[in-house]
Amino acid sequence: MIILAFLSPVWLLAQEVPKLQPPTSPAASIMGLQPSVILAPKSYKALEASLFSSFMNNEGGFMVPNNFALEFTPYWTKDHGLTLADYLFPKGVDDQLIRSSSFSLASTSNFLLGDSSTSNALAVGYRTTLFVSNGADKRRLQSLEGHSKALQAITVKIIAAMEEQVNVRNVTDKNLLCQLIQPVAEEAVKESKLFSKADQQILVKEIILETKKIDLNPANTDSFLDSFNALVDEKLEGESAFNDYKRYIRERFGFSVDLAYAGLLSFPTNDFEYSFLTRQSIWVTPAYRFADKLSVFKVMGVFRHTWYNLDYYAQYFPLVKVYDKNFDYGLAINAGFDKFSMTFELAGRHSNSLVSAGLDSEGNQLYRKEKDKDIQYAGTFSYRLTDQIVLSYTLGSSFDPILNPESTLISLLAINLGFGSPPNPSIKP
Repeated sequence: MIILAFLSPVWLLAQEVPKLQPPTSPAASIMGLQPSVILAPKSYKALEASLFSSFMNNEGGFMVPNNFALEFTPYWTKDHGLTLADYLFPKGVDDQLIRSSSFSLASTSNFLLGDSSTSNALAVGYRTTLFVSNGADKRRLQSLEGHSKALQAITVKIIAAMEEQVNVRNVTDKNLLCQLIQPVAEEAVKESKLFSKADQQILVKEIILETKKIDLNPANTDSFLDSFNALVDEKLEGESAFNDYKRYIRERFGFSVDLAYAGLLSFPTNDFEYSFLTRQSIWVTPAYRFADKLSVFKVMGVFRHTWYNLDYYAQYFPLVKVYDKNFDYGLAINAGFDKFSMTFELAGRHSNSLVSAGLDSEGNQLYRKEKDKDIQYAGTFSYRLTDQIVLSYTLGSSFDPILNPESTLISLLAINLGFGSPPNPSIKP
């Protein structure tokens, strides 16, 4: 399997902070494997691999996917020892550019030529993302960080007091332990100022009552301490608070801009030494995620310029009308939930070419401009099987393709796999 050869040397780093998103590789897009015009900002993954297929052949039978794409982010293949502030708020634009720079590769052995014969094709791409931080974003992150740290401080204080009584003072009577720990817990909860007076009393009471139910073997106190630690963390919902904090890091609101480039190489004779750079694209993709109750929604725009190698298309697509330059613009809205997300996109296209119109009376070459317009709309539905595997299905109507202009139906199934991410131990508070 070719894909396994690419995956095997990858560092498998900690996976907890970012979750994988549906595939939007520049290389896959310019090859046509991914029908969406808009490139959503990628996940912070060292490597992403995507398989694309209609899964149906011309006879209506099942077909094994023969198209795939890879996207590689070199920065996240190692631990850079970033502080949390550096991670969230880079000091310079160059830091953002380097950290989010990714390189993509897409390949197919089923690239159609004008005579309906198939050939090999290879696409390469690059992109990076700039996040425009704002005061509200910083205040929200600071609030979440402060809440998480305060809960952690309460937990540490209560657990440390229990460990001292058991390990240092050798107290093994549960009733006595509860009497000694209760004032410490009351003081720690009160000092945090996170709970109302009534909630403070209820919280401490529940911790003491549940502690009395834990088995305590004087010969093996580690089991008791482990259970007590888990109990305190559960009651204080420390893990839940930390997860909220991580979730916001992944889905922080505000404005970002994705910049990308891709080029497509065609090997019409299936000879590696004979190729054409058939078309190239550049993207500018602004995006904005809403805050608070609307935080599940993200709005994305796109401005894409694509230019074609007309000599190649004249030779291998002699009966097809191809425009030299295409300018695409569009808007998409994404709604993302825990496991499920959906994106709806509407895009327009303006195409134009300069065509030879003969010679003037003095023998100078004359040209005329040919123009065309088109529209595309599509919906993508994605389900997160795990944090590292996303299954996506896209349905809609595409721009008129170069071959078979009447065939504009989009029906595509894709699987995206993620490997590696910013290592959690390096993201220090």
